[in-house]
Amino acid sequence: MLMKLFTSAMRDNPYPYYAWLRAEQPIYFDVEHGFWLISRYADVAVALHDPRLLSSRDGALATLKEAGDEDLRVFYDAVADMTLFCDAPKHTRLRALMHKAFAPKALATMSGKIKMLVDELLDPIAHTGYIDVINDFAIPLPMFVICHMLGVRREDRALFQQWTHDFNTFAGKVNTNASENDRTVRSMKAMFAYLRQRVRELRARPESCLLSELVQAEQMGDRLSELELLANCVLLLSAGFETTAYLIGNGMLALLQHPEQMQRLVQTPGLLMSAIEELMRFDSSVQFTGRMVAEDFDWNGQHITKGQFVMLLLGSANRDGTRFENADELNLARQDNRHLGFGYGPHFCLGAPLARLEAQVAMPELLRRLQNPRIAADQLNWRDNFSVRGLLALPLRFEI
Repeated sequence: MLMKLFTSAMRDNPYPYYAWLRAEQPIYFDVEHGFWLISRYADVAVALHDPRLLSSRDGALATLKEAGDEDLRVFYDAVADMTLFCDAPKHTRLRALMHKAFAPKALATMSGKIKMLVDELLDPIAHTGYIDVINDFAIPLPMFVICHMLGVRREDRALFQQWTHDFNTFAGKVNTNASENDRTVRSMKAMFAYLRQRVRELRARPESCLLSELVQAEQMGDRLSELELLANCVLLLSAGFETTAYLIGNGMLALLQHPEQMQRLVQTPGLLMSAIEELMRFDSSVQFTGRMVAEDFDWNGQHITKGQFVMLLLGSANRDGTRFENADELNLARQDNRHLGFGYGPHFCLGAPLARLEAQVAMPELLRRLQNPRIAADQLNWRDNFSVRGLLALPLRFEI
């Protein structure tokens, strides 16, 4: 029986739909939405390397190119300089320049700062017995971290949070409306204006922050142009903010729903590294990534046509039982765990080390401070976003 996809039921729990796709239609054309869905681990992993599937602006955001709105076309041009939406050789060049800022040396001092930000967020609720893990902690933490790295003023954090949320809504919904498009363009313009001013200040007077490092980043005499720099700062915010937030939020929910695994982690701190990877696999904050077909080809009996759009279902691949033993079970000690939560291949998430570091600092502190946590709501609601999976709120009561 054909299942109706991209409904509120699928948003709330996509995994039964993924299981159906893997079993019945592993390479499936969704007529209603006009794109292909690739659901099995082996196919998704291969596709992430396939040069016939493009990440470029003529790919994932091609609809913007034909938009009648001048602002949307300007937005399209800016997106073209984001590493996520371009291919080799441009992608290779931009990634090499960006990578310097994410080298181990650049991140070596971040653990202490992340711990300070964790304390800043958790200290006020320590004696209240209540926390909304999403809005009180998981969302502000990565935003504070990235704002610190980019040299954003403390009082401007809320602005960046809203701007980034608008961009991610645009990028992550299957279909956006005119109001959402307009809000996204206005937010992008405001963010670009803010960052452009900071770049000018940092060119004149470098500071100890990631944005300053990116301004100075150089590889074989090459540097980022101003537009490339601004576009990829926006990408860092959008890719590193909500995805990390919902890694923490989804991870905490999974632990609450599997108390034996939570207790195992509390009693065995050495499991932390494998636990973060398993939480990322089990309920990925990033559920899919998009590609555009560059040339006609046949794939497992299906004819894929140039210009068509392909959705690579990372969340489905991570639950594929042919790749992961007992794939629907949470096992914090899982060793063979090459999940696709951070992607794979040339576009593997540049900020993955930072996201892992934030989760490795944040999760133990949550478990240490929140004694006997329990969900304080009859129903939990998920964001209206199929790409970035996360709760609107995760209210908890805990013992003081």
